[in-house]
Amino acid sequence: MTTTLDSNLDQGKSVRVIDTDPIVLRRYAECALHSANEAWIHMAAEEVGDIPKLMTTLRAEGPYGYTIQPQVLPDGTVSMPICTTYQEIEAAYHLVRGASDMLGASAVIEIRGAWYNFHEVMARGRRKGQNQINENNLIGLFPVSSDKGITGELVWVRIPREQLGKSHQAEAPVSDLKARVQLLGLHDRYIEALNRSDIEGVLDTMNDDVQATVRDYVHDTGALVSLEGKEAHRDYYRALFDKYEVEKVDLLQRAVQEWYAFSELRFELRRRSDGAPVAFHIADYFIPASDNRFIMRVGHGTDPA
Repeated sequence: MTTTLDSNLDQGKSVRVIDTDPIVLRRYAECALHSANEAWIHMAAEEVGDIPKLMTTLRAEGPYGYTIQPQVLPDGTVSMPICTTYQEIEAAYHLVRGASDMLGASAVIEIRGAWYNFHEVMARGRRKGQNQINENNLIGLFPVSSDKGITGELVWVRIPREQLGKSHQAEAPVSDLKARVQLLGLHDRYIEALNRSDIEGVLDTMNDDVQATVRDYVHDTGALVSLEGKEAHRDYYRALFDKYEVEKVDLLQRAVQEWYAFSELRFELRRRSDGAPVAFHIADYFIPASDNRFIMRVGHGTDPA
């Protein structure tokens, strides 16, 4: 018996099984490779430690989105200072690279988005003047534009969730896998609340001392904004939902470990002032606290279009 497959092969025809548009695939690959290349060019420059050359790995124009010096305070709350100008970033690098050498980073997770590179790495370094090599598990998000250079570097070093937050201690998940599943469910609830424009539902996933460093879509500055505490988050989301009617929020990418949840979300909205459709993508990571809710959210996003 001759099948259609046999007939096609005999006639030299290609068998179509996954028929994604090749132009779409090529363009996606170009964007993903561009974002990865710009991120790793920057990382290589960090290893060299030459500050003027390191600064050339930034995009030529800001505003920039840099959070390379996260802080955990003695009471378990967190702080994420923002650098938005070339001069602020240069000063931060003089401080960081002046105190330590970066010797390399091995990516155990890497997501090459169309406009960002996200990775979890084991980073190796040492303090200036010392021989001891230290290893740190950290995550980094590197947004890019379509031109050369990164437009942001958003970094967090692994910290056990029981050390974060000053509110009551919840029962800890009994294993790393269960901790990941718990965090996955919390992130699902966050997305569901966004789809409902449910401000209190969003806040219910967050620690009372939640901090955020994210792109400001309320004032459209293109820069990052800091949100400190639930009331600041409530004001921000109220203004965002007053500005836009949410049509849908879709999950595109996600990686969940016991100490963070990363995702890329696509927002499809309608501007209330004139009814025009608007969309943008947000890539951010969430850090859980000891009460198993989010205490930190850090990310960036594409231009509304």
